[in-house]
Amino acid sequence: MKKIMFVALSAFLIGMFTFYFNYEKDMKAGVKMSEYSYMDDVSIVQRKAGVHKWTLNSKKAVFVNENDVDLEKVTIDFPEKGLVLNSDTGSYHMGTKSFTVQGNIKASTNDYDIVADKLTWNAETQQLTSDTKVNIVGKRFSVIGDRLEAVTDKAKLLNNVKAVFHGK
Repeated sequence: MKKIMFVALSAFLIGMFTFYFNYEKDMKAGVKMSEYSYMDDVSIVQRKAGVHKWTLNSKKAVFVNENDVDLEKVTIDFPEKGLVLNSDTGSYHMGTKSFTVQGNIKASTNDYDIVADKLTWNAETQQLTSDTKVNIVGKRFSVIGDRLEAVTDKAKLLNNVKAVFHGK
């Protein structure tokens, strides 16, 4: 009787292990992002060689496809530059780690504010650009131009640049 119970229990356990390992893929919960998938209160942190480059926070992230994410109410902090950027909307490309923000953009540092309608960050070249009008406003100056190119600590306003300097 003990031998029959032992054989039956062994067969049952072998059957359970076989079932589990053969159907493990079906039993695991998979997350598939589609155009209807979204996340609330998302943070994306970009590090390069262990250095914190930027943090992107968004109230809502909607997955357009497997690489592209549309963002709502965006805040991006560039700690090395002391720059905080706020925008109504944006898009993030997961493959290149680049993003575009648009709508009521205001980027602020201790010394000046940047106001624009659209800015694009290229993670590969570490370049911030805009092909729309950009206004840089400091405590004693204001500069406006049709385009912006910024790399590391240098920014250039291009095309139809106008500057106003205020006295003491």
